[in-house]
Amino acid sequence: MKSSFKFVLSLFLAAGSLTAFAASYTDGIEYFKAGQPDRAKILLERTLDDAGTNKAESYYYLGEIAFGNKDYAAAAEYYKKGLAADPLYAYNIVGQGKLALTGADKAAAEKEAEKYFKEALKGKNKKDAGLNLAIAKAYYQTGVPGYEDYMKKSYKADKKYPDYFMFEGDVLVDQQKYGDACGRYENAIYFDPNCIEAYVKYSHIYFDINPTLAIQKLEELQEIAPNSAIAQREMAEAYYKNSQYTKAADAYEKYMQNPNHFQTDRPRLATLLFYGKRYDESLALAKDILSRDPQNFVIRRIVMYDNYELGNMEAAEQAAVEFLGMDPGDNVFTARDYLTYGDILLKEKKYDEAIAQYEKAYELDNTRTDILKVLSDAYERNKNYPKAIESYEKYMEADTANNQRVMDYYMLGQICYSAGQAAMDSIELRDMYLIKADSMFDVVVKRAPTDYRGYLWRARAAAVRDPELKEGLAEPMYKETLTVLDQDPANREKAATKRAYIEAYKYLGYYNYLQTTTPSKRNEAIAATKDYWNKMLELDPQNTEILEALKTLDTL
Repeated sequence: MKSSFKFVLSLFLAAGSLTAFAASYTDGIEYFKAGQPDRAKILLERTLDDAGTNKAESYYYLGEIAFGNKDYAAAAEYYKKGLAADPLYAYNIVGQGKLALTGADKAAAEKEAEKYFKEALKGKNKKDAGLNLAIAKAYYQTGVPGYEDYMKKSYKADKKYPDYFMFEGDVLVDQQKYGDACGRYENAIYFDPNCIEAYVKYSHIYFDINPTLAIQKLEELQEIAPNSAIAQREMAEAYYKNSQYTKAADAYEKYMQNPNHFQTDRPRLATLLFYGKRYDESLALAKDILSRDPQNFVIRRIVMYDNYELGNMEAAEQAAVEFLGMDPGDNVFTARDYLTYGDILLKEKKYDEAIAQYEKAYELDNTRTDILKVLSDAYERNKNYPKAIESYEKYMEADTANNQRVMDYYMLGQICYSAGQAAMDSIELRDMYLIKADSMFDVVVKRAPTDYRGYLWRARAAAVRDPELKEGLAEPMYKETLTVLDQDPANREKAATKRAYIEAYKYLGYYNYLQTTTPSKRNEAIAATKDYWNKMLELDPQNTEILEALKTLDTL
C-alpha cells in the first residue's frame, strides 16, 4: 500500500511541482489542429494569463473554436480581444472576415469579408502562406465558393508549408478519401517532422484498418515530441483501444504528470490500472476521484471491481449495491457488472442472490454463453441440481456437437452424479441422474480413451446405483480404470492417480470379499480379495481398515 500512496500522491502534486514538462498554450493549439476543439479550449483558457502565452494567438484559436460551435458572438469577442492584444496579429482579422461571410445577404457578406481579407494581407502579409490558408479555410468552412484561389496563393507562397497539406488532407477526409488524406498528412510530416497533428490524424484514420501501423506512427511522434500533452495522451489512448493495458497505464501515468493533462482523464487511468492488475493503486486513485466526484459512474464500477479482485468482499458488496443502484443516465450497466456482483455474492455463499445477478447478466447479453457455466455452478452450490443441469446443457447446446469439449461432458457428468447422490431417497430419481451421468462419462471415455478419469467416474456412478454391491455394477468399470492406469507406471507415484488406484483396489477387494459367502466361489474370492487389498496396502500401508479386513479373511 505504501507504493500506492506514493503513486496517488504524485498525481496530486504533479500540477504544482517542477517536472520535465512546462504548461504551455501551444498544447491547446496542438489539440485544436488535431481536431479536438473541446480539449483545446480547456487548455487555451487555462494558460491564457501565463507569462509565456501569446494572447493574440490564443484568442484567435478560441475564436476558431467558438466559430466551429456556431457561437458567432463569442467568436467575434475573441477575435476582438486578440486584436487588442496585438493589432499586427492578422489572423484575428481573417477571423472577422470569416464571420462576415456568414451574413444573410451573400453578396454583401462576401464584399465585407474581402475588406477584412485585404486588410489582413496588406504589405508583407500578401505572400504569407499561413494567412492565405486561413482565408481559404474561411471560405471552405462557410460554404462560400473561392477557397481554391487562396489555396493556390498559399501553395505559391510556400510549397513546403505543412499546414497546407494538413488542410488538403482534411478536405479529403470530408470526401471520405481516407487513403489520399493520409498521403497528405505524410507530406506534412515530410516537410515538418514536428507536425504533431499530422501524426495524430494519420493514426486516427489507420487505427480501425491497421492498429499496429497507427500505433507505430504515434510511437514516432513520441520520439520527436516526448513532452507534448496530446502526443502523450494519444499514445495512451491508442494502447488502451488496442487492449495493451499495461502499456496504456504506463503511458497515462506519464501523461498525467504533464501540467496540461485533463482531470477528466483520471478515471481512464484508474480503469487502466485495474486492467493492469494494479488493484491497490487503481482503488486508491478511484477513492480520491470519488471524494471529488461521488456520482462518477465509471469510478463506482472500478471500486467494485478493485475490491473484488483484492478480496475485500464486504467492501465489494457495498460498492456493488451503490454502483448498481445508481441512475446510469447516458451510461449503461454491462453483463460484466452483474457477473462481478454475482461473483462477490458467490464468494460470500449468498447463492440465491448470486444466481439472480447471473440471470441478469445473461439476460443482458445472451451471446455470452460462458455465463451459463457460471450460473450452473451457482445452482450446483445451492444444491439445485435440476437447474444446474439445465444451465449447463443450455451452455453446451449453444455450440455444435463437434466443438463441444471433452471437459464439458466431464463437468456435466459430475453435476448429474452429484444430483444422483442427493436423490438417494428416490431410487427412480437417483438412477435417472446416475444413468445420465454415465452417458456423459461414456462420451469422455470414447473421446479420451487413454484418460483414466472417464472410466473412474463411470465406476463411481455405477457404485452409487449399487450401494450394497449386490450386482457389482462398478466391477468391470473399476477394472477398466486399472487397465488404463497401468499403461503408465508413473501413475502409481502421482497423488491423484495413486488415489484412483486405492479406490479401485478397495472396491474390487470388497466386492470379492462379499462373494466369499458363496461356497462355489469362496476360495477364488478369498484369493482375489487378498490380491486387491494387498496391492492397496502397497500404496497405503497404514490403512488400518484394510489391515483388519485382511485378518478376518484368515478366519474364513
